[in-house]
Amino acid sequence: MPAMSENQITDKILIVDDVPKNIQVLGSILMKKKYNISFASNGTDALRLAKENEPDLILLDVMMPGIDGFETCSKLKADPELAHIPVIFMTALSDTSDKVKGFEAGAVDYVTKPYEAEEVLARVNTHLTMRKLRKNLEERINELEVRNHFIRRTFGRYLSDDIVSSLLESPEGLQVGGENLNVTILMADIRGFSSVTENLSPEQVVTMLNIYLSIMTDVIIKYEGTIDEFIGDGILVIFGAPIWQEDHASRAVACALEMQLSMEKLNAEFRRNGFPNVQIGIGINTGEVVVGNIGSQKRAKYGVVGRNVNIASRIESYTIGGQTLISENTFNALNEETVVRKEIKVNPKGVTAPITLYEIEKIGAPFNVVYKRDDDRLHDMEENLPCKYVILDEKSADHVALNGLLHKISDVKAVIEMEHETPLYSNLKIDLDRENCETVDCVLYAKLVENFGDNNNYVIYFTHIPEKAKVLFNKMRIQK
Repeated sequence: MPAMSENQITDKILIVDDVPKNIQVLGSILMKKKYNISFASNGTDALRLAKENEPDLILLDVMMPGIDGFETCSKLKADPELAHIPVIFMTALSDTSDKVKGFEAGAVDYVTKPYEAEEVLARVNTHLTMRKLRKNLEERINELEVRNHFIRRTFGRYLSDDIVSSLLESPEGLQVGGENLNVTILMADIRGFSSVTENLSPEQVVTMLNIYLSIMTDVIIKYEGTIDEFIGDGILVIFGAPIWQEDHASRAVACALEMQLSMEKLNAEFRRNGFPNVQIGIGINTGEVVVGNIGSQKRAKYGVVGRNVNIASRIESYTIGGQTLISENTFNALNEETVVRKEIKVNPKGVTAPITLYEIEKIGAPFNVVYKRDDDRLHDMEENLPCKYVILDEKSADHVALNGLLHKISDVKAVIEMEHETPLYSNLKIDLDRENCETVDCVLYAKLVENFGDNNNYVIYFTHIPEKAKVLFNKMRIQK
């Protein structure tokens, strides 16, 4: 027996008519084209056969006993599993009102009796072809939806939903190029992360970062920020692009304060995993940047570049744990009530004149976020604590150890007497005496933030302090 063609196998036609002669005539016309034909003599059987065999086309008589053709067609179209099957009415009715009624019931075409073989075959072929095209289009749409879902699920882990949507929905989404926009840039970083993790395995470090980035990402998404990049333990976030926000500066500040609030939850999770507590510093700047797809046709990323991005990074470098510093540009862009803890003057690298930074503790309605940094009171010590310190300069690995003296202390800061005058916001590595730390080296990291009296005394904030040092400080400080 010869193999059947694809058309013979797939093109199934159900003829529904209560008159055997009509079925015989239609059947003989269609069988010449080797269609797969089935028959029903009433609407009830037609609905059952359609469920069982799912034809590609139904030729339906109008005038039948029981439920007529109009009602049968309406029932077919009301069934989600059958509604897609095209129906052609085969009838002697020729009034316009009858045709309208048929179309309203869901029919796609009409063939009037007596039948003309060429007309029947032409209409059948047309609607079978349209059905195939429709099925093919639906399959392509489903494939596209699956593909887009995969892209959103996969790249959504690296890019914000806004960027992914822009890439998928805009014909220009993947073109290399950018535009000048006034946006707000947020930079966040874990203070002393390298020191905190130096005794952890690579797997533990990655676990810490994943916990940290997961919690911070939830906060950033809440305020509709666009995560441009994870840089180790650093996060670069854009507010105001690719989706414009009139209040982008306010959103950035509110987001930063809530990120600081989320550190309690983060550190609780760290403790459950046996990791040390950490703190973050956040710097924010507002200004014009170039935003867009940066790179080549082979490799590109959605990003932001410009002087104001660099300034945001510099601002972040001045922060201590738990601190959010914003530029004057950002401060002037805020319309909400704010509480400023302090103002500082700094002279960042690459900036010609000193700039004012504001440490923000609160932003009012509609955000209403408050975060007050813990700042323990300094305690006198029973005796001054000698130490060695080096001033960390990212340009040089040859650090000279100098003698210092710690004489006031708390859990987060201290006063140190240094050998000579030292620039504010210098980063320090401090080694405590071995004997004081029970023969175990105590290495601390700190940032020098302000003068304390004279004789080269400065307040330092710890960016990393080991438990051994905390125990020692508790023993040596005078409680009042």
